[in-house]
Amino acid sequence: MVTNLKGRDFISVMDFGKEELETILEVAKWLKMRNAIGESQDHILKGKVLGMLFASPSTRTRLSFSTGIFQLGGQAQVYSPEELQLSHKESWKDTAEMISRFLSGFAIRLYNLKTQMGTLEYEYGDARKVLRGIAEYASIPVINMLDDKEHPCQIMGDILTMTEKFGGLEGAKKKKIVMSWAYDERAKSAGVPQTMIAAGGILGLNIVLAYPNEPGLYDVDPEYIEFAKNAAAASGGSLTIENDIWKASKDADVIYAKSWARNPDKHESVRDKYKDDWCISHEHFKTAGKGAVYMHCLPARRKFEVTDLLIDDPKISIVNDEAENRLHVQKAIMSLTMGGRL
Repeated sequence: MVTNLKGRDFISVMDFGKEELETILEVAKWLKMRNAIGESQDHILKGKVLGMLFASPSTRTRLSFSTGIFQLGGQAQVYSPEELQLSHKESWKDTAEMISRFLSGFAIRLYNLKTQMGTLEYEYGDARKVLRGIAEYASIPVINMLDDKEHPCQIMGDILTMTEKFGGLEGAKKKKIVMSWAYDERAKSAGVPQTMIAAGGILGLNIVLAYPNEPGLYDVDPEYIEFAKNAAAASGGSLTIENDIWKASKDADVIYAKSWARNPDKHESVRDKYKDDWCISHEHFKTAGKGAVYMHCLPARRKFEVTDLLIDDPKISIVNDEAENRLHVQKAIMSLTMGGRL
C-alpha cells in the first residue's frame, strides 16, 4: 500500500491511485477508532497551521476542518477573500508564494466565482484552474474543500461510511450504489456525482449514475464519465447510467441522492415534470435491497430532494454518519499530506 503522501495536494481524486485512496480510508478509520476511546491525537500535527479560505458558504466543511486540525494539535486560520489582499486584486501567484512562508497547509473552498469573487466572466472549470494555479506556486499542500468540478473530501467521507456499513471496502464492492439526481428548484454543481463516479471507479465500486434524460442538462462532465469507466475496468468495478429512478432503485444497496444541473434556465423550464418521481422517498426503497440505506451530502432540500419521513428514518437514513465521517477522513488527509507524526 502506498502511504507516503507528504507534501501532496488533495485537489482531485483523479490525481490518486487505488492504494493511495485506500491509505486515506485506512488512516481515517484508525483515527476514528482512537477518537472513540478518547486517545489523544494532538501530537500528530502539533505546531502546524492550516489556512482555510472560504469563498462560498459552508457549515459541515468549516466545522469539520476546524475541529480536525484542533484535535490533531494544530491551529486553523479562517478567512474570506474580502479579508485578504485578494480583494485588492493581489494575484493568486503572489498569494500562494506568500502563504507558503506562514502556513503548513492551505484549504480552499472556491465555487461560483461570478457571485463569490465578483468575476464578470465565469466558466465551468475556472475555480479548478485557480486551485491548480495556487498549488503550482505554493510549496505547501493545497486541499480542495469544494470547487466547481469536485467535492473530494465529501466523497472520501461517504466511501468511508459505506465501508463501515458493508463490512469494509471489499464488502462495499459487492453492493449496488445508486448515485442519483434529485429534484430541486435550484441548479447546483455536479461536483458530488462526478467525484463519486471517479473515486468509485478507482476503488472498484459498482455505481449506477441515475438522472433524467435531458441531454446537456443533467448528464455530467464527459471527462469524468470516461475516467470512471476506464478506472472501473482496471479495478473490477462498474459504471452504468440509468434514466429511470425506479429501475435504478431496484435491488439498490445505497441510494445517494443529490440535485444538480448544468443550465439554470433550461432546468427551470423542465424541472417540475420530475418533481414526483425524483423526490426520494420510502417508495423507492420498497424495491431496494434488504438493509439499503439513504445518503446525502447535506444540506438536503427537504420535500424537494427527499421526504422528511425518509431522511429522518433512523433505519434507512445514514446522513449524519456520513457527515461525521467528514471529520475523520479530513484528519487523515491533513495528517498524510502535512507531514503528521502518526
